[in-house]
Amino acid sequence: MAFRPSSSARVARETLDGADCWFARLPQRSRDFVQAHVRLRHFPDRARVYSAGDDGDGLYRVIDGEVRLMAYPAAGRQMVTFVARRGHWFGELSVVDGGPRPHDAVCQGPVSLLHLPASFILAHAEIDPRFIGQVALIGCDHQRAALAYIGSMTGRPGRERVAGMILAMAGPDPRTVRPVLRMSQEDLASRVGLSRQHLGNLLSELKEGGAISLTYGCIEVLDAGLLALHARPDSR
Repeated sequence: MAFRPSSSARVARETLDGADCWFARLPQRSRDFVQAHVRLRHFPDRARVYSAGDDGDGLYRVIDGEVRLMAYPAAGRQMVTFVARRGHWFGELSVVDGGPRPHDAVCQGPVSLLHLPASFILAHAEIDPRFIGQVALIGCDHQRAALAYIGSMTGRPGRERVAGMILAMAGPDPRTVRPVLRMSQEDLASRVGLSRQHLGNLLSELKEGGAISLTYGCIEVLDAGLLALHARPDSR
């Protein structure tokens, strides 16, 4: 089947390559399909790509910026379940099972995404049913990463968990001299499994030691090397 190139085909060719682990694993027919049907979309800071309960509208890949998947385990509580950065795909669950979106997908700063609409995916799946299984591999990658994270955090002291999480979530960005983690302390506490008060004490210690600075909703990494030392198992 021949695919008509979309208006975003040039962007897709430039960004979908061997560095994209999921895309690189696809057979050539599926790669051709994805490249031909993705659409480039832009979102402002704090925009919702989709909301929990929405119908699944397809797959997304981050080109630039950061998207946080937010869940609400209890009334008045929120939890960051995944942070999608450049090169990450997300939104696969509703594509695979046809159910509603389980998260809010919220932009942290301006975001550019490639969007592969669900209507195209479903039409292609009628021709090549294996494609849905290929989409499910994105979820497998996320699950493996989650299990690795849980394993790495289990039994570690609070300081190591906090320092390691800040380094991981602030993320390396060659354009940023001092990475910044934009996240409330309540959200960070839920990610590392600590009380809000305990987290606050540890952040104050890291600040006093010169590893980070704190402003409302932001943690700036001042000394990544020092923070990495605090994240090491022998940092005590």
